[in-house]
Amino acid sequence: MKKRTPIKISRQTHWKIVLLLVLAIVVLAIVSQVVAVRPWTGGRQAERGARSGGSPETDPEILACPFFANDEFVVRCPEGRYTMLYDTAYRQAAWVAYLLTRRDVSGKGVKRSGVFKSDPEVIARGWPSAADRDYTGSGFDRGHLLPSADRNDTPQENGATFRLSNVSPQRPGLNRGTWRRLEERVRRWAARYDSLYIVTGGELTPSLRRIRGGVGIPQRFFKTILARDGGTFRAIAFLIPNTERPAGDCFRYAISVDSLERVLGMDFYSALPDSVEMRVEASFDRSFWR
Repeated sequence: MKKRTPIKISRQTHWKIVLLLVLAIVVLAIVSQVVAVRPWTGGRQAERGARSGGSPETDPEILACPFFANDEFVVRCPEGRYTMLYDTAYRQAAWVAYLLTRRDVSGKGVKRSGVFKSDPEVIARGWPSAADRDYTGSGFDRGHLLPSADRNDTPQENGATFRLSNVSPQRPGLNRGTWRRLEERVRRWAARYDSLYIVTGGELTPSLRRIRGGVGIPQRFFKTILARDGGTFRAIAFLIPNTERPAGDCFRYAISVDSLERVLGMDFYSALPDSVEMRVEASFDRSFWR
């Protein structure tokens, strides 16, 4: 048998191969980190991760906001005093975060706007937006995420809650029943405690049904509340099905914030000291919230 001639590799070629292998390892490491930071829902929006800039002391709204890695799809609404993460696929906020205080719920406030309209910031950024006509004849209510009654100092403030980015399709029985009663409870808690840090949204999973205009219909809605009373923090969460008649009182759907985080893949109240965050999110005290 004819002997094979051994392949000779020059020193220069050898180092090129080594360099290519090192580069391949580096690229793989970077890609794996990027893939690990997943979008929270099926829509196009900011990834979860660490934030920078501001603090709960300089900007109390930050304490309400869940983690986000970049702010490309984060919208702040100064008129309504809230922050949201917009989901372009489902034409609504993935979550709305805001601060609610005693002052917000004291007094009668201004007349309810009632005029639903596209969010001017969403339009300005060139993102797809819901239109008021999308809800007409759909069988769903225009369900507020940040309630109108929580922002009624001025007509401009109340009007900001009627932007369709702050609205999601809710079954009438939910919107006018269990969900409305939960919102009323939250306002009573705001009158009782110093401050509430609230996050509300629909569970935006892949392949949701849609109404006209591509607006996604969440199967469940969530709300988390962090109460500050003096130097004490307490937290509770709710995850309620978007059905015509959810069974029972809203407390039937009360869960710990940790449990909600596992369902949604989100990290709430991360601006708290770690020891405080771990304690308040692990469970909830029903007697505190009654």
